[in-house]
Amino acid sequence: MNLMDYPRKEYSISQFARPKCFELAGSELFLVMDSGYDYILRFTQDRVFWHIDGENEQEAEYMCFKGDDTTYFVSFEVSLQEDQTYVLDMSQRLVTQVLCKKGLNPKNRHIMDRKYIFGAIKLPGYRLPYKRHTFTCINQGTTVQWRWAPELFTKHAYLESTWYRITWDDDGEAAEDFDTTNEMLPSTDEHARFIKIKDNLILFSLTEEMEERCLGDIQHFRCDNLTLLQNYDRMYHVGRGFGDGVVDGKPIHIRTPLCAYGSPIELPDEFLNAKNPFTV
Repeated sequence: MNLMDYPRKEYSISQFARPKCFELAGSELFLVMDSGYDYILRFTQDRVFWHIDGENEQEAEYMCFKGDDTTYFVSFEVSLQEDQTYVLDMSQRLVTQVLCKKGLNPKNRHIMDRKYIFGAIKLPGYRLPYKRHTFTCINQGTTVQWRWAPELFTKHAYLESTWYRITWDDDGEAAEDFDTTNEMLPSTDEHARFIKIKDNLILFSLTEEMEERCLGDIQHFRCDNLTLLQNYDRMYHVGRGFGDGVVDGKPIHIRTPLCAYGSPIELPDEFLNAKNPFTV
């Protein structure tokens, strides 16, 4: 069914979301990371027991989604200030680690620090892979409309290798959310990283830092990090959001699963070729 034709448009898209995955339950993985710190992850049905090799074990509740048949997106919180995300590529025995921390900037506790670390999965009977996932600009110059709910959709323009731009239509729910704040920005560009996991499978990660620096307390979402595993064969992405928010004037902690379905779109020439590069 085309979600655009869904008759109960006031409902959330969550009923169409990709299911959580529990296939890793019972497994233990040894991750050899290029940072020099090797990690051991041990999974049960709803908990991950993890530690850096040689240090004490810790545990956390985790969320897991499948990017494709053999690639897992795993995320868990070390604390309210720190999130760890792993893309476990079982077919190539590779791993990408995303470490996000809040509170390291002494002038703004919302500013998010993030690191991207590559590595390999050590499995008995197999040599350790030399290959790694890599940063990529393969989708540079493309645009995609992502539908988050029947009436909530946004357009991502991947026009630079380390930036992305978000736009929205006047007839969608995003207009109501974005018009009040995003129209105040010089642009909706945010720094982003694109990591090629395999053909047509990209890890996309951004932090809403420009909004935080420009708008501060006006923003509902405070420098949140969104990390999404994008499958361009099946046109969906899965991932999580991590950061801070404000609801009814009260600060809240954000850690939420994310899912959206996409379709390539054509943006007008006046947008792509505007003399002012900050046109939105």
